[in-house]
Amino acid sequence: MPKTCAFCDGENPLTKEHVWPSSFLERIGKGHAHYSPKSGRVHGGDYIVRDVCQECNNVYLSPLDEYFCALYDRYMSTPFGANSSVTLEYDYDMLCRSMLKIAYNTARSAGSETEPFHRLCDYILHGGSCPDGVALIAELVSPSYIEDSSGPVVKVKEVLPWMYRSIRAGLMTPNGNAVLARIVAVNSFFFHLLLSRNSEDFNCFELAKAEFLSKIKGTVVLNKNAMEVNLRSSPQDSLRSILPLLVKKKDQYSNFFNRRK
Repeated sequence: MPKTCAFCDGENPLTKEHVWPSSFLERIGKGHAHYSPKSGRVHGGDYIVRDVCQECNNVYLSPLDEYFCALYDRYMSTPFGANSSVTLEYDYDMLCRSMLKIAYNTARSAGSETEPFHRLCDYILHGGSCPDGVALIAELVSPSYIEDSSGPVVKVKEVLPWMYRSIRAGLMTPNGNAVLARIVAVNSFFFHLLLSRNSEDFNCFELAKAEFLSKIKGTVVLNKNAMEVNLRSSPQDSLRSILPLLVKKKDQYSNFFNRRK
């Protein structure tokens, strides 16, 4: 049985697609460490999927990459310090589709849950009215502060959020199972995606969204009809989402960066 495109379900020849836009990867350079759930290893390579047809890749998805990189150049390329604020001007559909594309690519690359994305493929490719059961939530995270005991006096060191990650999240609330939660993070900007698992009943989705906003302070739901939002540093620091993984895979990360040296 021939393989079909992950976005259009067509049987056109498939191409190689970077999980993150290749133009974004060119901007940030090499040296970042990634953990692969499939291999269980920390590596420095870029994630690639091979299940996108040429037309989807070059015609419909390419403008999303261009939009994402323009947004990165204007807002996200430099981390923000503590107690910061920024007015983010955005095109809701272009931003939402860009984040969905990256999250969907990541999920397929990692062998993670993808069904809630599949019903959104037409929207990702062609735009139009955003389907129900989708929430795009923005957050400007704070720097992390850790104790530095390398010298004679213990000091508190500020760690700015230099990172990019696309990861699955868990919403541990009464209605958390009603949504698939993912985070697309670039330096200080965390974009949370909540996708309804049930395309016919959105009541639990709305409850889960309210629970998320109550639990994760300082986050803002982006309005489909707005063109800008003011974000202020949230109480959450940048390392919170990946700290358990960093601790668990500490030796692998240390070995990776020692080899890079």
